[in-house]
Amino acid sequence: MNINRSSAEYNAAGYYSGNVIYRRVLRLFGAFERCSMTQLIINALLLTMNGREVIPDGCIEVSDGRISYVGKYGDYTPRQTYSIIDAHGGIVMPAFVNTHNHLAMTYFRSFASDLPLDRWLGNIWPVEDKMDEEILYYGSLVACAEAMEHGTACVNDMYMGVDANARACIESGIRACISRPIVDTDGPDGLKRRMEESRALFSKYDGACGRIRVIPSAHAEYTCSPQALLEVYAEAERINRPVHIHISETQSEVEQCVKRHGTTPLGLLDRIGALSKAPTLAAHCVAVTPEDISLMKQYNVSVLHNPCSNLKLASGVAPIEEMRGAGVNICIGTDGNGSNNNLDMFRETFAASLLQKGINKNASAFDAFAALEAATVNGGKALSTGTGILKKDAPADIMLLRPSPFQMPLHDPFASVVYSAESKALDTLMVNGRITVRDGHCVTIDRDYALNGFAKAVRRIFGNDFEAFRLFGR
Repeated sequence: MNINRSSAEYNAAGYYSGNVIYRRVLRLFGAFERCSMTQLIINALLLTMNGREVIPDGCIEVSDGRISYVGKYGDYTPRQTYSIIDAHGGIVMPAFVNTHNHLAMTYFRSFASDLPLDRWLGNIWPVEDKMDEEILYYGSLVACAEAMEHGTACVNDMYMGVDANARACIESGIRACISRPIVDTDGPDGLKRRMEESRALFSKYDGACGRIRVIPSAHAEYTCSPQALLEVYAEAERINRPVHIHISETQSEVEQCVKRHGTTPLGLLDRIGALSKAPTLAAHCVAVTPEDISLMKQYNVSVLHNPCSNLKLASGVAPIEEMRGAGVNICIGTDGNGSNNNLDMFRETFAASLLQKGINKNASAFDAFAALEAATVNGGKALSTGTGILKKDAPADIMLLRPSPFQMPLHDPFASVVYSAESKALDTLMVNGRITVRDGHCVTIDRDYALNGFAKAVRRIFGNDFEAFRLFGR
């Protein structure tokens, strides 16, 4: 990810000028979204993720973007309900919370494959220099559709071109936490400019449509000076937000940090007093020490686990079971399409559970319920969205899985979702009370518009003779 560039470079088209007027428009648009008719989901097997609660013959009432009733249908007192969604006995549960993404990296799916992280980045960064506002917008828009069609209602995105990414998330209907990653490899002037861009991002988009949250971000220890890290954490403390950062993704990263500072990335954050200022959203955490894990517990660090990306780049396997045993909040994310190569949280959750069993040689390690917690309610806690759980007054981010003979019999519905279900089982996705996926297809994004723009962007990046879309007639 080339995070040195200015957001001004992506804003030549003048998108969203006039913060005050734009924020007012977004508030009205968010109210319009939430004012859709009351909806009642019936004939559902509810996995609420409120502990191990399972409710057969359950129903959920959704009103004004929030859950107004969840429980057995027999205990429900009907109110004025205008729209009924019949789950036909299928599993209904909270939608996924994908806690670490680089949405616009959709263009790098299958690009520079089978390379370790350092060589992979060496291929990615020169291409990223070609990406402008329009390119980033279409890449993010396609990623939003992909995420939602794979059961995700909320993404936590870190990437350049924040105006384009925000625009795509707002238009798509997805819930998103977005951040402008800070680096200062070019010195104090670059740090000052990027911090100003981050503050402008917060002013412009935080709270938009009731779905967008802005989170400060430091890219990583190896791209930030201690002063930069402190400034990001101070800003997070000021606006009461966590900090999104890459931490200890590879052993090499940690070794280089020890050479520079005499300690690990988390150790450095502790030494300079950053960890005490704001909660940390720590992506990867593959090469962590026992001392790091103690710091995680002490300072409310949430680990954003990306098993498939870490495997594909041969970074290793994070010691999730050890961190979880210490009481650390474990969440799951896919990372970007360039290193994964998809945004499928069904696959990610499956991989996360099985990896811990294999490396620990313990079939009970990171069991199905724990993995599903990490993919839903734990992510909602980390991002402070209140999502990932089905309970009264929670935001209505809900997914319905169609009944399938290939998930039967349901001896353990949690195990069925983690070990048997695939994204093709998704029937309906609701975000903030609005249906964004119906019959497995995203209905809030014009597919032709998004893919035509995406195809043109691919040719602009990789050349006019690029024929990746020939089969799609584009």
